[in-house]
Amino acid sequence: MLAGTVAAALLTAVAPGSAGAPAPDRRTGAARDAHVVAAPAAQATRRDARETRRYWTPERMRAALPIEDVLPGLLLPAADTTGARTDRGTTTSERPVRWKRAPRTTGKLFFRDGSSDFVCSASAIRTKRRNQVITAGHCVHTGPNVGLLQQPRFFSDWVFVPRYRDGKAPYGRWVGRNAFAFNGWIEDEAFRYDQAIITFKRHRGRRLVDAVGGNEVVWGKDQRQWGTTIWGWPAEAPYDGEVARTCTGRTTRFEDGADAAMHRCDLNGGASGGPWFLPQGRTRHSGRIWAITSRRVLDTPVLLARPLPRQIRQMIRTANR
Repeated sequence: MLAGTVAAALLTAVAPGSAGAPAPDRRTGAARDAHVVAAPAAQATRRDARETRRYWTPERMRAALPIEDVLPGLLLPAADTTGARTDRGTTTSERPVRWKRAPRTTGKLFFRDGSSDFVCSASAIRTKRRNQVITAGHCVHTGPNVGLLQQPRFFSDWVFVPRYRDGKAPYGRWVGRNAFAFNGWIEDEAFRYDQAIITFKRHRGRRLVDAVGGNEVVWGKDQRQWGTTIWGWPAEAPYDGEVARTCTGRTTRFEDGADAAMHRCDLNGGASGGPWFLPQGRTRHSGRIWAITSRRVLDTPVLLARPLPRQIRQMIRTANR
């Protein structure tokens, strides 16, 4: 969609108050950045579960925009890849493979900002509450650099659709309860903290992980990994966001100040928030997630993700309360 069209659509959004702004934080440095912030209750539960499910019709899900269309900073100029260390320069470009049946633990994540609808990718994870997904921080909060959006704030009305395909929700539409992001993303757009957790309400009496399974979360991995598999729902040409795509290949280090890993994979807008799986322990429906798609490089098949920081443990614990 053209930027002018997107801007026109966003100008119709109703401007709420400052509900999305976190309280001032007196912490400094790394402790401040790693502080976990929860979405205000009024923001996360603006609609009840039935109303939210009714809102997200197949037509609205198909029409939702990739959040990359409106948030600056998620797309790097191709020239910036000159800082990438690629281990002897022998990284093979990976063309995404189309799969009819994605792992049922992965899916599309829909959410709103004002009157505009957006989409990312996400994955269910195994936790104490068995009701959480992991995704990118920018799929939960705008960060400080809001671009075409109105103000820094949390999004709202999250719905997770496991194994989404062509407007269908074979495992249901799960309504978000609350969302959690790192202060480093919210206030500083620190991409090393571009991760988030969302908790979900029960659906038909069941918890999310009981219905679809969950993935293990691992942190502190090196940027260089062999056999990493990425899943996502890219929605920009030549893709349409209606089927899942996957890449498998080697990751290398990308020296951008955020200690990111680089994967040569041609997924685009809509795939952010998707999981990066290690080859060990992977099954048909679950695996070990060590990173989350964060950014991509323009005009090149390059995705970037920061290996999950150890602070993700505290975020999961906070969401379990």
